[in-house]
Order: sequence, then structure tokens, then C-alpha cells
Amino acid sequence: MSRAPLQVGFVGAGGIARHHISKLVEIPECKIVALCDIDAARVKDVADPLGAVVYTDTQKMLDEAKLDALFVCVPPFAHGDVEVRAAEKGIHLFVEKPVNLYVPDALKAWAAIKKAGVLTQTGYSLRYLPTAVQLKKLLENVPVGSAHVTRWGGLPGVPWWRVYKQSGGQLVEMTTHQVDLLRWVMGEVAAVSASYSFDRIHKGVDGVTVPDTQAALLIFKSGASATVSTSCGAGKASMSDVHFVVKDGRIYWRHDQIQVFPEGQYQVPPAPAETPSVDAAFIRAVYSGQRALLRSPFDDALKSAAVTLACNKSAEEGGRLVKLEELLGEL
Repeated sequence: MSRAPLQVGFVGAGGIARHHISKLVEIPECKIVALCDIDAARVKDVADPLGAVVYTDTQKMLDEAKLDALFVCVPPFAHGDVEVRAAEKGIHLFVEKPVNLYVPDALKAWAAIKKAGVLTQTGYSLRYLPTAVQLKKLLENVPVGSAHVTRWGGLPGVPWWRVYKQSGGQLVEMTTHQVDLLRWVMGEVAAVSASYSFDRIHKGVDGVTVPDTQAALLIFKSGASATVSTSCGAGKASMSDVHFVVKDGRIYWRHDQIQVFPEGQYQVPPAPAETPSVDAAFIRAVYSGQRALLRSPFDDALKSAAVTLACNKSAEEGGRLVKLEELLGEL
């Protein structure tokens, strides 16, 4: 006898929620049954084609809807205690990155998740790319001296994204993907230092308080280091890539390719036979109970968010070296 599909709800009905919904509707093991958003018209527009129940109050949805899993797709500043309340009800959680703009709130969420024993996944989708899997396997036997990240792009039109106190800036909200990738393949970050520029590119642009450009130095527990250069001031002249300095060569990574220089210096492992999406992996894990399918659980993702938030703290304090333990304690 086949099992009933998982009953899935959403908090947030914006662009990222719609992206996840487009993936979930292709997965027969789940059904989207409830959506909540403070914008009643927007959530109705998303929910009606799905036949899902519409809510504008998260607590009401958690009390009324019989949910197996919940996708939390809200801006970094707007999480509140939704993860805590859902975990206490035994609801498995998919939380979009970064997990929170406030580390103390994220730590409270993790405590509730750990106590409840629910499964969690976050939106660090790079970990599920074939090239990222190949990179991780390659670097298991090739020590990295340093890594160098570049992510330059334009300024999103979403109002909250442009406000530093709501999004945290591009490093926290977007380039967190590349920071998470570095942690996944290089290990934990011990300390950071950062310097940001404001009002050099977007001077006079109404509503913009995020940095134009951000430069960060990450110091890993292994002794390796990484530089991160990110900017929302480059417009359409975008760039996104990662270089690794290794013995007698370098490794280049982009979402769709991995290259070794000089050619043949190191052998790139074959691509994995199966590459589920971050969404499919979460649904499969909840449906089957296989926690090992989850490559970006909440507590791990919290560490990636903390690296970028530590960079913000450093930049705000004149580039002071900030140790990650200042934010995370013994997590």
C-alpha cells in the first residue's frame, strides 16, 4: 500500500517560495496544502492554483493545518520564532538561507529543533550541484592553501533587500552560498576580518543602505585562508567564481564547471550518478526518515550565516578580527 503524500506548508509567498513550489509540484511524495503571507492578495494568488488553504497568520496556520513539513521563506530579519513554534509541533523544517539575521534567535531555533528531533534542511543548494560534489571529493586529498571568491552583480529591486538592517547586505543574503561552499569543502572558519564601502556607487539612490562593495578575509581552523569580494554595484557586468590555490596549481570552480590548472595536475572525480535538488532531498529525507540525505541541516547552515554576520560585525568595528566563537559559543 502506498503512503499518503507529505502535507507541506509555506510561510512566505514571495519569489523564493514560488521557486521552491515549482520544484515541489513535481514531487509526488508531497502536497502543498497551506500557505501563509502577510500580503493576503499575494498568498491567494500563489495558493489558489495549488488548491491550498490561505492564511495571513502563521500561528493560525500552525494550529489548524495538519503539516508534516514547513518551508520558511521569509527575509532574514523576519523569522521571529516561527521555527521554534513549528519544531514544538513536530513539523520538519526547510529554512531558506540565511537562517536568520540574528544569531541569538537562530540559536534558540536550533535548541528547539534539537529537542524536538525534527529533520531540517536549508536553502544552500550549491551542495547538491554535481560540480560541488566533485570539488568536495577532489579536495579531500588536495590541501588548499587559500581560496578566492568573486561575486559581483546588480542591485535587486526588492525593497527589504536594499536595507542593511533587513537583509544584512549581499554577503549575508547572497554570497552566503559561496561562503557555505567554502565551509563544506575546506572546513570550519575560526575568525574573519572585513571592510565595506558605502555610498560610492549607490550614493543618492533612494532606499539603499546596503554596502556597495564588501571585502572579507576568512581564516580557517586548518590554517588555510580565503578572500571574498562581493558587490551589488556591478550591474549587468556580473561575475561569480571561486579559485583555490593548491600545490603546484590552482582549481577553478563555477556552478557549471570545475577545472584544474595546469591540466592533468589533479584528476577531477567523475560526476555523481544522481543529483537530487535541495528540495527533493528534503522531501525524500522526511518521507523515508533518512537524515543522511540532508547536506545542509539547520545547525550547519547557522555556522555559514554566522561567518557572514561576523564579517558585518568586523566591518562595523573597523576591520577588527572577529572570532566565530564570539557569535556561536560552543555550537
